[in-house]
Amino acid sequence: MPLESLKKLSLNELITRLHESIGSFSRNISKLTERNRELTLVDIIELRNHVKKKLEAHEESAENERLLKLIELFKDDKNALELARIDVDEWIDFLDAIKFHLEQSKGALSKEEQEEIRDIEKLREDITRLQAVLRKG
Repeated sequence: MPLESLKKLSLNELITRLHESIGSFSRNISKLTERNRELTLVDIIELRNHVKKKLEAHEESAENERLLKLIELFKDDKNALELARIDVDEWIDFLDAIKFHLEQSKGALSKEEQEEIRDIEKLREDITRLQAVLRKG
């Protein structure tokens, strides 16, 4: 969604969309990283070394070159997914900060903002559950 469209949303709508987005991302990334853990880094290195030996022996060079590139790509993707998994922790910190800010700034808000905060407080339980899911991931 373009930034201009996001600016038109209320705070409640923004947090709701953030909540949904992080939840979806977390579920997807958790599934991917779990599947990737089935093949360990040791397995990848052993497979890469095996392919390199075949290349050195000039066996099926074209196919082994492609296999080596695929192995390297998988290794990089595996690492990228793990880094993305770490980013989820940072997103949890953002949610914690939002919750803290909302709790601390109630008195300084207009009546309209206070009404929005009451709606947001209903989301607090969902945010807390999401944080628990993200931390388990």
